[in-house]
Amino acid sequence: MKALDARSFATVLIAACALSAGAQGTNDARNKGKLTGQYSGGGIRGALPVVADGWLISPAEALEYKGEDGFNEAPALRPRAVVPLIDILKPEPTNDLKVKAPFAIAVQFKGQADAPINPATFKVMYGAFKIDITNRLTQFVKVTPEGFMLENAKIPVGKHRLTLQVQDEKQRVAERELRIEVE
Repeated sequence: MKALDARSFATVLIAACALSAGAQGTNDARNKGKLTGQYSGGGIRGALPVVADGWLISPAEALEYKGEDGFNEAPALRPRAVVPLIDILKPEPTNDLKVKAPFAIAVQFKGQADAPINPATFKVMYGAFKIDITNRLTQFVKVTPEGFMLENAKIPVGKHRLTLQVQDEKQRVAERELRIEVE
């Protein structure tokens, strides 16, 4: 394979970016405007609008965005660097993690000594597609540098995966998955 000179590399890079932008436009059109926000990389595909009845994920969205597929995927590898931590206090960990809706979600953030948690960076993504549902959660709770507590999380019957992310003041990212089966 021939090595690319700087000009050829730049041309290939620009073409790849254009293709990526075009693919995102196609994805947005295919989803008929259901997603808001822009693709930001890292698997985050967009943000769902707030639903009036208080669901974090509606039963139709659980099917459409493949919630059970996300539940069944292998867990992501955890980084071994100095990063903040996310502890899930509720629902309490069990082998099968079956819960009845609505249920409580309590999360504690732990920053490192050199940088506190920045709660404005908090995100919650749903399912295999990692759809951003942060605004659905934050309408009910205030996320602080210490974490948050949601008393009545409404998620339909089935298997689900929520991916929680937060950054510290040095932009180091903590990520934690919550896999639950709602009865």
